[in-house]
Amino acid sequence: MFRKTRRYLTIGRVFIKYNLFFLLYKDIKRNYISNSKCTCSLDLENRGGAAKLRDAFEELGPSFIKLGQMLSRRPDMVPRSYVIELQKLQDKVKPLDFSQMRPSFETGCECNALGNKDEHTGVNYGAQDIVEIFDEFDTKPIASASIGQVYKGVLDGKKVAVKISRPGLIDTINLDLAIIEDMKPLIVKIIGLGNNFDVDAFLREFREVLTSELDYRIEARNMIRFYENFKDDESVLIPRVYTDYSRDSILVMDFLEGVQVKDLKDVDQATRTHYAKLIAASYLKQVYLDGFYHADPHGGNIIVKDGKIAFIDFGAVGKLDNELKRDMLNLFYGVYAENVEIASDAFLKIGKLRKEEVDIGRFRRDMDDLIADQKYGLGERQSDNYAKIALKYNMSLPSEFSTLEKALLLIESVCLDLDPKFNLLDGAKPVISKAIRDRYAPKKAFEAIQLEGDRYLEIFRNFPAGVNDVIETIRGYRFEKLQESTYKVKRYRLLDRLTRNLFLAVVALISAYLILLGENNTMILGTIGFLASLFLSVLMFQK
Repeated sequence: MFRKTRRYLTIGRVFIKYNLFFLLYKDIKRNYISNSKCTCSLDLENRGGAAKLRDAFEELGPSFIKLGQMLSRRPDMVPRSYVIELQKLQDKVKPLDFSQMRPSFETGCECNALGNKDEHTGVNYGAQDIVEIFDEFDTKPIASASIGQVYKGVLDGKKVAVKISRPGLIDTINLDLAIIEDMKPLIVKIIGLGNNFDVDAFLREFREVLTSELDYRIEARNMIRFYENFKDDESVLIPRVYTDYSRDSILVMDFLEGVQVKDLKDVDQATRTHYAKLIAASYLKQVYLDGFYHADPHGGNIIVKDGKIAFIDFGAVGKLDNELKRDMLNLFYGVYAENVEIASDAFLKIGKLRKEEVDIGRFRRDMDDLIADQKYGLGERQSDNYAKIALKYNMSLPSEFSTLEKALLLIESVCLDLDPKFNLLDGAKPVISKAIRDRYAPKKAFEAIQLEGDRYLEIFRNFPAGVNDVIETIRGYRFEKLQESTYKVKRYRLLDRLTRNLFLAVVALISAYLILLGENNTMILGTIGFLASLFLSVLMFQK
């Protein structure tokens, strides 16, 4: 409780330092679409508040940095000025001395990265010094972030990179997650999130992402999956994981030589264009063929050398299920083929909207403008146009789409830096062709038929029992109705008999009264009525 109170005080001090509380009383105009080149007062005012929030998040550490980075991936919900600023969040901190990192090795775990004990090669970091496990190990980090630090070493004669998480970080993260949960109404108000923003779902996703990034075994599995996806492509390299030396707090992988794309200089334009096309093609494959892609492909996570590229840092990945991947491919194909109707229908499906819920004519005109920008725009990012349309029509895009859009923006930025004339659609034809071939390949068709066949077989297998159940239900229903009808008939017959008996009794009583009066006329009438009622009573009794 004391730690949580102290952390609350720290957060409050930082918010006061950057004067963030004034945003609580500020009306952020949601219907106004900001432009990064605009100098109007509203844009400048919103951008100033967003910059302060970015500085505050950087000062508060990894949990808030990751929170800001995830918010920057939701341009359909978060004001554009905030998206622009939160995209600049830098996860770079002053490195810890190696002596302070040693507790990460001292848990005594003898498990490999996949959680299976290896009796022959399992490594117990607690039993010996890490420097003795590797042939060489440089205790000076080559990279430092809020979650971990990366070191360079040599293992079995091969250069490796060793990623180590900061000790005790999980406790701080869990504390921050609890505080962020408490602060969600404040965060919603400060940032001016849209009415359709599901803050609870967003925070659940945030917790899952942050927790997964703290476990290097998950990153190891991601790397192994990427390695399998690109094993037949010699132009794209994925570092190999040393599973016997990796675990939740340590990740050992190949050290890839090369230059980070952001630092690429002194090369001719033809080479830069080659790298841009290679990066774009490999990324389109990840998205539209594999449905499993690198979610943070900025210039520091892509390395180039000798005409080849390599992706690194797989802590953040994106996944597309079959339905969303199909809709995404249809959208991408519609844009590529300049088919407004296909693109519009696909985008509406992604946003879970029906045609009746929007002005479809206006929507298609906006989609036509987007396609024109995507096809013929030069030197500009185009992927964020989807978020603008979503904001305009109050569409709530799935988080998977928003994550992908953020990744595509990063890829576009990287490729535009390499080639100002770059257009993402230029290399789309091979990917689209292969995706369509795969979708309608005989093997896929056979698998679909087999799957549907199994379903129909199960239906036919249960058909006799189902028919029998229906027949029994009908029989039961008919018997129940018959019983109900019989009961009604008996009841009506009884009422009819009682009514007639009552009528005859009344006639008999009146007739007897007339006889007793003793007058000739009334006596004759009473005798006739009494005899008639007696005769009718005998007939009813016989029936």
